[in-house]
Amino acid sequence: MKDKIGLLFFLFCSFTIYSQKNYSFNYIIEYNFQKNETSKPEKRYLLTNSEDDSYSVYVYEEDNLNFKMDFKDEKGIRSISTIDKNDFFKAETMVLSCENIQYQKDKRKYDSARFDFINKKDTLINGISYQNYEMKYRKNAESKRYNRGISNYIVENNTDFHPPLMMFSSIFDVSATSKNRPNGIAKEIFSLSHDKKQYEFIYKLSQFAKIQKFLEIPAECD
Repeated sequence: MKDKIGLLFFLFCSFTIYSQKNYSFNYIIEYNFQKNETSKPEKRYLLTNSEDDSYSVYVYEEDNLNFKMDFKDEKGIRSISTIDKNDFFKAETMVLSCENIQYQKDKRKYDSARFDFINKKDTLINGISYQNYEMKYRKNAESKRYNRGISNYIVENNTDFHPPLMMFSSIFDVSATSKNRPNGIAKEIFSLSHDKKQYEFIYKLSQFAKIQKFLEIPAECD
């Protein structure tokens, strides 16, 4: 018990001496992911803040015991690290190691001249209507170069409390700033190949829950 108190005291002193970067998350979103239509489904997790979409944590399986945890901040901070699966679910606060942190300058921004963003008519799934939208390259040459046709998003109903998710579509992983995207957690996300014959990067919502988790970057990482 004394050891635990000592550890807490040490952590408290550390917080007062250094000024860490602190991030809070209030939702965990679970998806079933397939790289393509024939691949085996995998669990993927996303930690988000429904009031601040400038950062997020994307989590996927590394092996039977561990997850890979990919943290991104739109200011250019990124960290890819390994975390024990049990620790990920149980821990309230996760502290990143300085050696896993990268500072990416000149981060690409959404280019309205490069992409077309389109709100579509509502789609029906099992008789229920859902909002949906898509994103694609404006120039066919770029679409062919990256073998990406259209990135599709179907929005879960009654989730307009959450900003839109635009981070799953590989080459379309840019900081999209369009104000016309409907709010909401994505129910389904998938991309079509350039020739529109193959579905790729397929995400289907499994569940989401309200949580309270924190991530810290120690001040010495600066």
